[in-house]
Amino acid sequence: MATDGPTLRTDQEFAKAVAEVERRKQEALNLYRPMLTQMPFHLTTASEKVVRGGNRSGKTMSCAAEVASAVLGIPLIGPDGNPIPFRYPKGRPLLVWIIGFDEKHIGRIYNKLFSPGMFRLIKDEETGKLRSWRPWEEADAAREDEIEQAPALIPKRMIKEFAWENKAARAFSVCRLHNGTEIHAFSSGGEAATGDAVDIIWIDEDIKYPSHVGEWQARLSDNRGKLLWSSWPRNANSALKAMSARAEAQEDSEHPDVFEILLTFSGNPYIPMDEKRKRLAGWSDVERRARDRGEYVDDLILVYPGFNSDVHCLPSKLPPDPLEACLKKRNWQVPIDWTNYLTLDPGHAHLAVLLASVPPPEIGDYIVVWAEICTPHLSAEQIALEVKRLSPGRTWEAFYMDRHGGRRTVEGLGVGEDIRQQYARAFEKHQLESDATGSSFIFGLDDIPARNMLVRECLTLRSGKGPKLRFLDSMTPYTQQEFGLYKKQVTREEIKDKVVAKDDHAMDALGYLVAANPVYVPALAGRAAKSANLLAFEAFTKKHSPKQTDSVYMGPGAAPSVATNV
Repeated sequence: MATDGPTLRTDQEFAKAVAEVERRKQEALNLYRPMLTQMPFHLTTASEKVVRGGNRSGKTMSCAAEVASAVLGIPLIGPDGNPIPFRYPKGRPLLVWIIGFDEKHIGRIYNKLFSPGMFRLIKDEETGKLRSWRPWEEADAAREDEIEQAPALIPKRMIKEFAWENKAARAFSVCRLHNGTEIHAFSSGGEAATGDAVDIIWIDEDIKYPSHVGEWQARLSDNRGKLLWSSWPRNANSALKAMSARAEAQEDSEHPDVFEILLTFSGNPYIPMDEKRKRLAGWSDVERRARDRGEYVDDLILVYPGFNSDVHCLPSKLPPDPLEACLKKRNWQVPIDWTNYLTLDPGHAHLAVLLASVPPPEIGDYIVVWAEICTPHLSAEQIALEVKRLSPGRTWEAFYMDRHGGRRTVEGLGVGEDIRQQYARAFEKHQLESDATGSSFIFGLDDIPARNMLVRECLTLRSGKGPKLRFLDSMTPYTQQEFGLYKKQVTREEIKDKVVAKDDHAMDALGYLVAANPVYVPALAGRAAKSANLLAFEAFTKKHSPKQTDSVYMGPGAAPSVATNV
């Protein structure tokens, strides 16, 4: 017999549906509320979005929430309770690539998207329902013992299957959702991922090969996809710094292609004030810039962070010192009767020759680099001719050269002839001689940390005298450029005192010169004084043994920072 009204079965189904709706309201994306500082990242229409920040600033949370919102088709809710405009395709499956540094990093990304605990919840005292915990409010702060971990951003009900690279480490290769969307994870150390058109690429933190970014960007064009990048300020990552520079150039544009926000450790309201105070007090000024404010800090990376063309180049922007006053009167021409030195880092594709002079004591204790030869592919004879052209009428006190480069043999030349002998032959042919060694060369100090320390000392400002080491501005452009390129080795969480063997040819030549302690030698002082200088330098090089390198450790869980000779 037919009956009017709902049956027991339909009542149960209705109740179940209502319960499911209520349960979904308590899922992470519906409860997550971005900080006001994160809102520009979620609101921008840019196709490339960078969120750079210090430790625990919320940068990874920003990208993880954005990715989860896109793949689930659920708009994020702003701090005011209103939906944020949804800017991803609806009605079709998405293809998402996530790039982590290595397999271990992929496991951490798994935890961000598929494990609970990305943010904290508390029951609202009025409604009894879960909501985001707001510790900056006194009432919520007093209830810290009642907080709960938020569920996973992407709930299990949406996951169809995983394919694993290493299941124990939670390093997944593909996550397939029931709505057809696929999330692929790649380690940055492999080949640049290629394939179909991609809707979203999320790069989290550092990558091994910045050159891969261009290939990844090309994958987005067909679908007008978006590139997201969450990172600590990685000074050594050229691709990240390039994106930051592009974002800065477009910051006044109404519709930029690249957009970047900076999040700070101190600005994260979810970190207790006392913890912020302790961390900030324990960090150096440079560390606060990186760890707190998310700034690029080349001070830690550069071997010579103290170099400043406004200070070390002539003319300078400082009040005139005795050296500058002297050279200004001479129209910036270094007198030929000062004591002249030449230093050389040999090579074919890359080389550097610096010409320098030391003034008499009445002017002061200075070394002036007044010319450079950094043109690639020059032969020894071409260099000798260029030195001759740049230094008419000058006599030379000493020539210095890289030990390792000078001892290499040269193919096609006489048996056993090395680079030093080749240059000596060319210099002799063109009547270039020094009082110390004739047309030959003294090998420079090959203890890199020791000579870099000496150069740093010579760059130091002295009261009323300016720095000891100076450069004629118009004649040394390549050397000045190398000061900004000469950097320390950087691993993911460590900055070493060892230098990168790249962009260092003028810097090496400068190091040989400074380590030799060039001094003024009066024209009539005789060979004895000159020999004494050479003997002193040889004793110095023998006494200097390689030192143990110092490091600055950076990143979560790293050892305490020790900044030595920075």
